[in-house]
Order: sequence, then structure tokens, then C-alpha cells
Amino acid sequence: MAGVGQPDYIFKNSSLVSGSDRLPGAIYRFPSVKPGVDAIVTINSISSGVSIATFDDNANGGFDEAFQPRISASGKTNGYAEFNILFVKGGTNIPMVMLEVPATSIDVDGNTSGGDSMLEYDEYLIPSTYQLDYDLVNTDLAFTYNPGRLLGKNRRGLEKASIDTLAKEAMFSVIYPTIVSMTVRIGLDNRQNGSTTRQRSVYFKRFFFSNSFLPVSNLLSFSGNRNPNNEVILNWKMNSQHDFINATVERSTDGRAYNAIAQLTVVGLPSATYTDINKSTSGSYYRLRMTDKNGKIAYSTILFMKNTGITGKLEVYPSIVRDNTNISFIAGKTGSSKISVFDLAGRLMIKKDFNTQAGNNIISLTGLSQLSAGQYIVVVAADGRQYTQKFQRTN
Repeated sequence: MAGVGQPDYIFKNSSLVSGSDRLPGAIYRFPSVKPGVDAIVTINSISSGVSIATFDDNANGGFDEAFQPRISASGKTNGYAEFNILFVKGGTNIPMVMLEVPATSIDVDGNTSGGDSMLEYDEYLIPSTYQLDYDLVNTDLAFTYNPGRLLGKNRRGLEKASIDTLAKEAMFSVIYPTIVSMTVRIGLDNRQNGSTTRQRSVYFKRFFFSNSFLPVSNLLSFSGNRNPNNEVILNWKMNSQHDFINATVERSTDGRAYNAIAQLTVVGLPSATYTDINKSTSGSYYRLRMTDKNGKIAYSTILFMKNTGITGKLEVYPSIVRDNTNISFIAGKTGSSKISVFDLAGRLMIKKDFNTQAGNNIISLTGLSQLSAGQYIVVVAADGRQYTQKFQRTN
């Protein structure tokens, strides 16, 4: 088992809080996943023919700090167990906003027997923005991009000897920025006649994939956001000693076929930016193709930007407030939603329920004079997703 650096989040010593162990609806608490932060994990659902043999199996290899459920699947069964992970203030149920959560699926392997295969996969439900990182050259995995979901599945049926971080070809990372919770489906596509039980592992740390995207030492960051006109603004920073000549911005609508939309000269520049005025009907995937002075080409991680003009566009105005402000939110369907206001320490200050109508919703948020002066975060939970925005309370 390969040694790795300390994970960003440590999942150990879970306890059952409510519900029946290893069944849908069961809720568990992992204490101190970060200083002052607990994680509450809920089993959302389990597919027919699938069961959870062990909720968090750290006694049979792998990494004690990782979340490692042991999943069973009957013969000729393709299914998963879905887990929601909510980050809360330690010892409470108060949600806390995490600035970045890196989740790396390790040992996504499989095997073949008698011509039939058993293939493991993990599927992450994705927010409006995320990054994907994996080995482009030697990967054993195939990736499927569906609306709101990203699936990484073994395609070669090659068994790995153990759960470790040397087998980069059987790993991939999903990096979430600014979230309160995340959801992952841990699954098995068992095409064999007999049942199987597999130990799985999600390790909460970024990893460097040497044969895929740009080395971290050369491209320091790649991020994006949308302006009020719903245009995508891409930003990236480079090492001061980089030898890149140009950067080609590539865009895709499905995460598979990419087209070049711009080329920027970056000789001697520490950073660069590009604004994409295209407004797709759902969202777009972006990556950078960087060319150095020797003609060598390398790629950035993949960045997904949802079209918030369709659903989920959250605005707080005015953003500097005394007693009240307006919250504008575009919902894709009618339903119930929640507004929560947190301080920067993650304490819940205000919570309100409201009914969402399909289309634009404007809610007046009052009573803010009870808050101390400072910055706060609004979290809107609607359409099965969470959206955040900051505002400032002033005297």
C-alpha cells in the first residue's frame, strides 16, 4: 500500500445516529473530519440487488482515513448505493460551507471470469462548477457525462492487487469548490452469474496524475465564474518560470469532443483570462491546451460551468445591507426550497422555507439588523442542489 500525504478530510470512527444500519435512510456521523467539522453521511438509496456489507470497512486494507464502504451485488446486477455527505459544525447539525472538497476514487478496478466481467464505478452528482482530474494516457476508466452527474467506470476488467495510490490508472479526482454537501454513488456492474462483494475507497485529497493534465508546478490554478450577463470568465495562473508560448481554450458540450474557441499568447505572463460569451442551453466543459517553446502540448484539468441562466442563478441585491435584501433565484421546477444564512464560522443565523415556482423567484429577506456587522453566506437549497452567495451586513 502506497503512503500518501495527509488527506484534507479524515473519515474515521463513524457512529450510527438514526435509522437501520446499512439500509436507506440510515444516518451516520464522522467526528472531526477537519478541525471543528463533522460529516453526516446519509444512505440516500440502494439499488435492487445491491446491499452494503460494511458501512465503512477500514479493517481489511486500504486507507483508514478514507470512506470505504463494502458493497455487494447479486449476479447479473448493475446498481449502486448512494451516499450524501453533509459537512456540519463539530458536535452540531449546523451546516458549514467548505471552500474546497477534493474527492478521489481509488482502486476503481474489476475482473473477468468466463468471459463475463465485474466492473466497478463511482458516480458523483456535480454542482454548477467542479474540476475533474485523471490520467489521460493510461487510464483504465471510461467517463460518462450526464446532466448533473459524472460517472467514472472501469472499462478493462483488470484486478488491482490492493487499494493503493500507485495505480493511478484506476483513480480519478473530483474537486468541489464552495459546497455544504456532496453526493456520490458507489456502484458495481456485475455481469457474472454469482454475487460479489467489493471494498471501495474514496480518499479526500488531490492527487497529481503525471500522464494527464498539466503539472501543478506549471499551472497553479484554473477556475471560472459567470458574470451578470451569464458569460463564462475563465482565469488561470502560471508559475513565474513557465515556458508556455500560448494557451488554447477548448470547449465541449458533452465532456468528450472539444473544440478550440480561442488562443492567447502567454509568453512571460503570470496569469491570463478569457471571457466566453457563448450561452449554451445547459452548460459547458472547458480545458486549456498549453504549448511550450519546444512545441510540447499539455492539458489543464477539466472545468464544468453550468448555465445558471437556465436554473440556479442566485443573486443577492443589494449585497451590502442593513436590515433587508432581495434574493433572486431561477428554478427549473415548482417545489419547496430553503434559504439559510451562515456566518463565516459556519453558524446558522437565519433559516426560512419557501415555495419555488418554475422560473424566476424573488424573495425578500428581512430581519438582518439582528446580525452583527460582517460578511455572511446565503445558501439556497432548491431543485436538489445548493447555491451560495455572499453579502455584507453594515451598521
